[in-house]
Amino acid sequence: MTEPEETPTPQLTQSQAKRLRQPLIGVVITVAITMLALFAVMGLRPERDVAFTPDVDVEEAAGWTSDVAGYTAIVPDVPEGWTANYARWENRAELGVIAWEVGYSVDEQSFLSFAQTDEPNPAWVNDATRQIGATGEETVDGLTLEVRENDEWKYYVLEAEANTVDGTAIVFGGEATAEQFDIFRRAVTESIDVEVEHVEVETGEDNGGSTG
Repeated sequence: MTEPEETPTPQLTQSQAKRLRQPLIGVVITVAITMLALFAVMGLRPERDVAFTPDVDVEEAAGWTSDVAGYTAIVPDVPEGWTANYARWENRAELGVIAWEVGYSVDEQSFLSFAQTDEPNPAWVNDATRQIGATGEETVDGLTLEVRENDEWKYYVLEAEANTVDGTAIVFGGEATAEQFDIFRRAVTESIDVEVEHVEVETGEDNGGSTG
């Protein structure tokens, strides 16, 4: 009885092996380029999903917000040149809070914002302060503000219990110079419970050509 002959193992030449590797290398390079492009796009994306509109009329938006909020929406008296990018009555359903929110571009490097609500909770405060823990306290106009800051961001938290003016909770701060923070801190605290006049919109009704 003869033993079956062993089937010889195919041997690839060096040129054949090189040709087989080329498609695989191409796939690896394509995937790497795609991932780099994705990371680049993510890096350029704004940090928050916010639609910015240059020079929003904060006073007008605050007037309408105050009608539905049940408290007076604050309008800080900020310096000329600070541009409001958004002013909105925002339903943060995932946090169980509806808040009055405004954000300002101070200059090319600085951005400051605030959020105000009469129904705060710890989740909302932590989200508004980027999960930064408390690092101290400051007192402004008789109001005790909790300070939360790291190497990049700084926030002030006025808890509802500490707000002896109107009882709302206000979180404000961002990224700015010490001087800009001082101005904003004062502007925010001085604007609490200050009534904002409604802006009357002219209807342009035809008066039949009468001049009075």
